[in-house]
Amino acid sequence: MANKEKKQNVYFMKAKYEVDDEFYTNYHEIKKELDDYKSHFKGKIVVCPCNDGKKSNFYHYFKLNFKELELQKLITTTFNINDQNAKGTKIEITTKEKKETQLHGRGDFRSDEIREIIAQGDIIVTNPPFSLFRDLIEIVESEKKKFLIVGGTYSITYKMIFELYEKGKIWLGNNQVNIFTRPDGTKKRFSNISWFTNLKSIKHLEPIKLTKRYKNNEHKYPEYDNYKAIEVTSYKDIPIDYYGIIGVPLTFFLRHNPAQFNILGCDFQIKEKYPELVKQDFTQSNTKSAVLNGQEMFTRIIVQRKNGLMPRIKLQNQF
Repeated sequence: MANKEKKQNVYFMKAKYEVDDEFYTNYHEIKKELDDYKSHFKGKIVVCPCNDGKKSNFYHYFKLNFKELELQKLITTTFNINDQNAKGTKIEITTKEKKETQLHGRGDFRSDEIREIIAQGDIIVTNPPFSLFRDLIEIVESEKKKFLIVGGTYSITYKMIFELYEKGKIWLGNNQVNIFTRPDGTKKRFSNISWFTNLKSIKHLEPIKLTKRYKNNEHKYPEYDNYKAIEVTSYKDIPIDYYGIIGVPLTFFLRHNPAQFNILGCDFQIKEKYPELVKQDFTQSNTKSAVLNGQEMFTRIIVQRKNGLMPRIKLQNQF
């Protein structure tokens, strides 16, 4: 299980560190997520700062649904990838007109020119290059903007993103993004890409429906070799009758309701934050990852149910 999870994430982790990390979001993936937030767009200015001009499916979604969403304005900017001397473009759409102009620079969202455009918007919606995801989150957060941004699910474990999550300033959207188109037209499937947002949706606020049971071995829940916590391979398998410490995969954040669970941290934080959860007789003391049957797991989130009858460890960060 652990090796399979690591293998699934190799391509994304590789893409993070390469310049060639352009993956374009398909229309049905955009529609599936954005349709859950329609009420947020009424009267708003939407900015898509990492666009591919009129080829972009973000552009197509907002253009086709402009009247239904009751948008005030759509602004998209295009970054010229191939030619360092070429200028980017800006497209503006209102109920009265559509205007296309040339930018002064290439259209890099980190430039002062595009940051000024971002500042004009109410909601930022885009899929930036994977390697620049944190840069864009930092910009929209500093501008205090609402946003729906595509990024690797693993990004939630980065210090800055995790701190925003703990403060209730960012969370995962309702769906993962599975299929992307490369600049050469080929398709690429991922299992670890999510929407990051600070927009509320009814679906996201629902608690996880728990149906499994820990008692009587209805479902097998092994304990980690190095931590006093049980492994739960999917948020759907969290037992309804267990209030101890649980390790879950990153997809847990897709359905996390702060009223239902406390987040203790990532597995690699446990040694420092909660030494009482460390098994002192574990011989491979150099690892911080959760270990199960001698194998390191891909990053686990350590959580605990709220409102239970079992004793609680003292939590340092609560929602």
